[in-house]
Amino acid sequence: MDASQLHQQASAAMSLLVNYIREFGRFQRNARLYLISNALSGITVGILLVLYNLYLASLGYNTDFIGLVLFSGTLGAGLAIFPAGFCIDRCGGKLAQIWSNLAIGAIGMAQILFRQPIPLLISSFIAGIAAAFLLVVNAPYLTQNSSPTERPHLFSFNIVVSLGITVLGEVLGGSLPGWLRTIPWLMMPLPGPVHWLLAQPAAPRSFQLALLFAGILAIPSLIPVFMLSDDRPARQSQPEQDGNLIISTRQSWRKQLAQITSWRKQIRHTPVRIWLNSPFFVLVLVQVLIGLGAGLFIPYFNLYFVEQLKASPALFGLIDGGANALNALLTLLAPLVAMRIGKINTISVTRLLSIPLLLTIGLTSFLPLAALLYLFRQGTMDMAMGIFQVYSMEEIPEQRRGLANSTYQAVSQGTRAITTPLGGLIIAHFSYAPVFIIGAVLYMLSTAMLWGRFSYADKSPVRARETR
Repeated sequence: MDASQLHQQASAAMSLLVNYIREFGRFQRNARLYLISNALSGITVGILLVLYNLYLASLGYNTDFIGLVLFSGTLGAGLAIFPAGFCIDRCGGKLAQIWSNLAIGAIGMAQILFRQPIPLLISSFIAGIAAAFLLVVNAPYLTQNSSPTERPHLFSFNIVVSLGITVLGEVLGGSLPGWLRTIPWLMMPLPGPVHWLLAQPAAPRSFQLALLFAGILAIPSLIPVFMLSDDRPARQSQPEQDGNLIISTRQSWRKQLAQITSWRKQIRHTPVRIWLNSPFFVLVLVQVLIGLGAGLFIPYFNLYFVEQLKASPALFGLIDGGANALNALLTLLAPLVAMRIGKINTISVTRLLSIPLLLTIGLTSFLPLAALLYLFRQGTMDMAMGIFQVYSMEEIPEQRRGLANSTYQAVSQGTRAITTPLGGLIIAHFSYAPVFIIGAVLYMLSTAMLWGRFSYADKSPVRARETR
């Protein structure tokens, strides 16, 4: 690809971004308020991503316990996914967002102020439960408050805005602890009975104060949520409501039972070889391998740069923010690349490019090299994520796409939850190199499986025209 083609693609990506900004004014009111709320909370998310693991490390906890804290949050979210969906259906998206945001704020305070192992694990578990409501409400709420023609722009705009604002939070979060540590009165002991609220050493206290500041920054994000129009289902009289609920529940269970019975019959009468080679099974296995690999090292990148490579939190905030910004730009370019070489080739090539970058980052001790490669590793790995999501839906019959998407999400989150504490244990006993090597092998296997199974049918529009 020559320089003129790259310039054309960059111009097309910029034009696409400008188009998204114009579309914002055409979105429905609830959708605009939802996007504004996400943008206002993005800075807080960025600060937490950079600092929370470093805060736990400054308290003296090793990666094995940090992994357990992360697992506790993931476990809480996993257990609450289906109850959250039921509550949102019954109470509406606005009420779910209000209460989950308030709960996350309260529990987040506990995670920062209570520094003993048991309170940290319990508060992480409860925070995961509250976060499940925000995770579940996202796609249905945007779908409910948009027309079919708006949705592609709305969902893409939500991703780009979230990434962009998170970059600001990461850059700010990295520099906050060092700046707060230079203010003498913030490092002084608290008086009397409240002296226990803040850690006495300067390092953990500076992280505490930065995280508390992040929580304050999230307060304005509640204002657009309260301004959302009420979407609670209309209440009926109690007998009628109970009767309708019983009928609806019976019909729902009968429908699900009939569907499951049909699937069981199909699986039973389908040869194992054909079932194992089906698109759905292969795509699930790809998600499993990616999730297993990601859980081993991604939660510990900030610890790796700060503790192993001796980067300052401020420098890591800049590096991570730069990586997310580049990831957003590459995500805009990915559809253009897919039009030239096809979806599967785009996914496979970009992910393969990320693997040597990952290995070099994990095996080098030279901070400037690791920082430079980190900027591109995330972008090359994740730039085709939207294309992969589209392809994983296109390969599944329409009537089973809901089940397929739920399965993809479940195996992705579940496998990460399994390997996150395992990665912490490996790092605590054998350092960081093994988790990067194992993760790279799993990524390689997933990419090889994807390309080997689907590349034969992968034709881009340009190539299709050339073969006519």
